[in-house]
Amino acid sequence: MTIKNSFLIYFLFLAPALLLSQDRYLTVSSKDSINGLPKIKGSVGANLKLNGYFDVFGGLQESETFNVGMIDVFGTDDSGSFHMDLYQTQIKLEAAYIEKGGEMVYSLVEFDFWGGNGRMRLRRAFVESRHWQIGQNWNNFGDEAIWPNIMEWEGPPSGIWLRSPHIKYSNNFKRKSWIYEISIEAPITNYISLQEIDLEVEEAYQVTPDLTFAVKNSYNWGHIRLSSILRNVRYKQNDQIDNFLGYGLAFSGIYATERKNNLQFQLVGGKGITAYMTSISGLGYDGYTNIDDQFVSTPAYGGWISYEYFFTPRLHSNIVFGSTVYGFNDVKDFVLKGDEDMEETVVQGDFDNFHYYGIVNMMYEPFPRMTIGLELDYGAKDINFSGIVNGNFIEKSKARDAMRISFGFMFYL
Repeated sequence: MTIKNSFLIYFLFLAPALLLSQDRYLTVSSKDSINGLPKIKGSVGANLKLNGYFDVFGGLQESETFNVGMIDVFGTDDSGSFHMDLYQTQIKLEAAYIEKGGEMVYSLVEFDFWGGNGRMRLRRAFVESRHWQIGQNWNNFGDEAIWPNIMEWEGPPSGIWLRSPHIKYSNNFKRKSWIYEISIEAPITNYISLQEIDLEVEEAYQVTPDLTFAVKNSYNWGHIRLSSILRNVRYKQNDQIDNFLGYGLAFSGIYATERKNNLQFQLVGGKGITAYMTSISGLGYDGYTNIDDQFVSTPAYGGWISYEYFFTPRLHSNIVFGSTVYGFNDVKDFVLKGDEDMEETVVQGDFDNFHYYGIVNMMYEPFPRMTIGLELDYGAKDINFSGIVNGNFIEKSKARDAMRISFGFMFYL
């Protein structure tokens, strides 16, 4: 084996190839070709991202992203906070191999530095052919083709952008514009206690994968997509393990003009799917125990919409709105945290949570592959709770908002 061939094999398995209209700077290709394309092609690249922000007010000074679900509604510290880092920078290793029959096998490994204090973290790693994708990539319940062009990288509160290990099969209905996708996904669950209440739910081993099914119709202006999910979730409480069903639907799409102006949206709703929704994931519970002493799934729904307008080919602006609503009804009992006026256990209660999100920005591309931006982020969180404490019925609500100025650059290398 020659040194050159050894180099290509190295890139095939360790530094997979980017087959986009704009190649990475460091790209290698074999001289032999199939159907006009290199038989083997590999690249190493990086997406550099400076994440800078100033918190004008609100309880998100400790959050690197503008996650309205993390706003402390019982907090009172509105002091400003300035921060910059490059932890969202990504390193991509990509490769493609074309078989003799013409079918392409594509692979990708992607890292960033968002593992805590700049530690490297695996984002994606998968291999795919015409019909199959195996590895860790965007969860099939979400729509990986849509994302509002924003500087902060949490995204609207009801967005679905989780990455999970899965096995996915895709095909069309004898019409290339119609594609369906079926996947089994690694189960994702929420056990972390909410900032405001503790449902005293404990972790339990999951025994079944999450199942998804999606249908997408593509047009010359964009696409629309309908996806669904079915889950069996196991929880533990007082050493008793029980399970409940979770299910949801998501409807999304994008409409783009020849000038690249585009409208994007996503609507989502269901029960037992809080683990999949951006501002709730890791901050809540997919289910809880009701007054009949039964585990039930948590209802949740929301949506977001964005519009991007190009004033010139290099100067463009985005506006984004989003919201999420979820809650626990007829809860057997929960402990309210953070309220100094009441630290007792609430029984036969309700707890509702509302998240609101809005963004406007301006972006400029001084040269190809480089984008700089300035952005204003605003969000609000509103909770309502009621129930019986020491024989007395109580009903309260708390709300708090936050504002952040985000800035930075993105460079595609």
